[in-house]
Amino acid sequence: MSDDNPQRRAPRRYAGTTTDFVLDGTTGRLTTATSSGQLTHVELRVGKHGSTLAGLTEALSTAITTGLQAGAPPSEFVAPLRHTHYTPSGATTDPDVPHATSLSDYLAHRLHQQHISTPPHPDAAQLPGDIQTST
Repeated sequence: MSDDNPQRRAPRRYAGTTTDFVLDGTTGRLTTATSSGQLTHVELRVGKHGSTLAGLTEALSTAITTGLQAGAPPSEFVAPLRHTHYTPSGATTDPDVPHATSLSDYLAHRLHQQHISTPPHPDAAQLPGDIQTST
């Protein structure tokens, strides 16, 4: 039987990070996991089990994880999710991301900080919406 699935198999064990946060009164938990230094799993849990919000964040997590396991880099998800606007939005309890315009925006900022951020190269392209700084 041949395996036509191009997805990489998820490892049995992997290192992960969990971040609890509150965004405009909505409690959430973001868990990311890596294997061999590569982001392989994203799980965003928000809202009461069975709620629309919980279902949508679970679907987003599944889509991102599937893409990562198929070889897409995290940056493919970060750019489109940044600066999306919907509720909940506003102040967060996360000192690394003090404000987010939506749960997707919060997720994008967290993924960028944890899995993409490197000291910027002077010629590096910036993500849409980033503020240019002059030196």
